[in-house]
Amino acid sequence: MSDSDLMVEANSEDEPLENFVGTTDDAISVARISDGSGYLIISGENAGRKVNEIDTETLGEVTPIPDRDVALNGSTPLLLIHRPYRYWREIPSLLARIHAFAGKNLALGYIAKMSQFSEDAHNEFAGLCGAGAVRIIDPEGFYANGGDLRLGAMSKGGRARSPHLDAEEHDAGVVLQMQRDRGANLLLSSGSALIPADPDQSLQDVFSQGDSALAELLPGERLALNITVSETWLSNATLRDRLLNQLLDQEQFGTWYVRVQWHDVKSHTQPINSQLLQGYKQLCQLAVDENRALILPQTGLTGWLMLGFGATGFGTGISGSAQAFQEHQGGGGGGGEIERIFIPQILHTIERTSLAAISSNPSYSTCRCFYCHGQIGRPVWSHTLSNLHCVMAQARLAVSAGVAAGNRGGSQAEIRRIVRSAKAVANKTALTGISEPKHLQVWDQLI
Repeated sequence: MSDSDLMVEANSEDEPLENFVGTTDDAISVARISDGSGYLIISGENAGRKVNEIDTETLGEVTPIPDRDVALNGSTPLLLIHRPYRYWREIPSLLARIHAFAGKNLALGYIAKMSQFSEDAHNEFAGLCGAGAVRIIDPEGFYANGGDLRLGAMSKGGRARSPHLDAEEHDAGVVLQMQRDRGANLLLSSGSALIPADPDQSLQDVFSQGDSALAELLPGERLALNITVSETWLSNATLRDRLLNQLLDQEQFGTWYVRVQWHDVKSHTQPINSQLLQGYKQLCQLAVDENRALILPQTGLTGWLMLGFGATGFGTGISGSAQAFQEHQGGGGGGGEIERIFIPQILHTIERTSLAAISSNPSYSTCRCFYCHGQIGRPVWSHTLSNLHCVMAQARLAVSAGVAAGNRGGSQAEIRRIVRSAKAVANKTALTGISEPKHLQVWDQLI
């Protein structure tokens, strides 16, 4: 999309999306829900809405939505979208629209923070997200001990909605029941933060939490071992080896949910610490070797890259914090939100003012997705539409990797091709500052 297509003013607040997104985007079609309870409208005016009966001959039926276990078996990538605080009502239709083009080549789900919403709000959201095969309510157990993470203070309301964080004794049954009550179908252990100064004890604590949770599972339920670490645990060889060796010995956990807090990474950019990325790569390869499902819940494009090394799925979202578990910086905002747009051809989010530079490259093509269409002719720039476009683009990248894979871990050649193509385009484009995709050089070396 060129600057001439986007007649916008700077630093404008988003208005409600229904004020400017068209009510139709393509022909209406439906997908059968895996439990047989009905159909999900996946495109058109009512995308995301569940119906019990529908005329499939008139509307057309596409690939059924997979169930949880199929979504986690590694046959296709799993894309998890974080529920945002604002514009959360756009996520059900976003999931549905992704399923409309991805079909059997991508499994979908969502992650919601337990602390951020009431039980009723969680259940309302679960009922709307019919395209999500995997539903996760994250207990954020790392807030209970902190480790060496740099965290902002959780609000009083968040603490009230997460009483397990202040409990004197850990009760796995309580933590699991709270997730069940909020609609989760992939349960997490509490996930205390690992502490570099006391690695053996903190690892033992996390595994004990996992064992306690396994003992509380009901028939048909599935648990992911929840681990939260600072970047040090993957970039420091000694700590990394200790973590990987301990994971290797814990054969009882079939699914790993590993969140890593990145150090000094700006919003909408990727880490360039080669040791950190090597740590991710080794973690992924271990998961493949040991036949474990590995979810990297807050990684955005870096999580997509790790599909090539064996990650089962990754998490992203419509905000920078959903695409990266960043260190809390403190202080206030300031100059307003930067107008950005994700450019798939260079695997990077650039400032809107840099569009002219990238548009002149012959390899660039205007995005025609539903959300980019909503920007055309608007009097103001929508950060939300831009971020929804970013998720759609990441979903298409995941589909490309999954289609090429054929089997888990086999998508590395396609991801390598995409990365090297992006690097070639970026090298021929004059991009500077935060618009420069500095991560591509490190990625090229990694793959």
